[in-house]
Amino acid sequence: MTVRSAVQEIALEHGRYYGYRRVTAELRRRGMMVNHKRVDGIMRTDNLLTIQNRELRQVTDRDTTGDFILPSLVA
Repeated sequence: MTVRSAVQEIALEHGRYYGYRRVTAELRRRGMMVNHKRVDGIMRTDNLLTIQNRELRQVTDRDTTGDFILPSLVA
């Protein structure tokens, strides 16, 4: 089995949630010694990049008057 086909199999098996680091670790568990840069390059050329969903976190709140509320100082 070639490295490219193994990377494609692992990436599609895990629903595109595995990045190049996890794919590299899985390949090493399967006994294939491969560099992480090579795995990253294969994933980029085959368009097997991961889906990145990050939820935005609200850092500060605004009062209705437009003033900032600082919860650590309100006491």
